[in-house]
Amino acid sequence: MSLLRRPPVLIALGVVISVAALYLGAWWMPFPVGLSLGLVVPRARFSIPAGAAIGLIAWTAPLVGEQVQYGLGPAATSIAAIMGLTGAADLPVALTIVVGTLLGASGAWLGSAGRALAPRGAKPEVGRSRASEPSLEPASEKAALR
Repeated sequence: MSLLRRPPVLIALGVVISVAALYLGAWWMPFPVGLSLGLVVPRARFSIPAGAAIGLIAWTAPLVGEQVQYGLGPAATSIAAIMGLTGAADLPVALTIVVGTLLGASGAWLGSAGRALAPRGAKPEVGRSRASEPSLEPASEKAALR
C-alpha cells in the first residue's frame, strides 16, 4: 500500500518534520509541509484539513512542553498586557495556536490549488514531425515545389 493511501502516516510525518524544524528555529515550516502535502495528495478535501492538523499539532506540542517545563503564565500575561488585554493570558496562547493552524492550512490550500491548475494528462510533444503541421502554402505552389 502506498504512502499516499495512509493519511495518519502522512500527518505524523508532517508533524515530525514541522516540530523538528520548529525546534531548530524554522517556525514557518508548517507552511512548506502543508504545501508539499497539498501538491502530493490528490484530494483537497483531505489535504487542507490535514495541513491544518499538522500546523495545529506542530505549534501546540512545543507550547505544551514549555507549559509543563516552565509555565507559560508570566510570559502569556505580559504579552496580553502588551496587547492591551490585562488578565487575559489565554488569548496569546490561543492566537499562537491559530497562527500555526493557519500556516499549515494555507500551505495545503496553496498546494492543492496549484495542483488543480496543472494540466491533467498533458504530454509534451517530443519528436513531432513536420509532416503533421498544417501548410499555409496554396496547393499549386506546394505542387510546384516538389
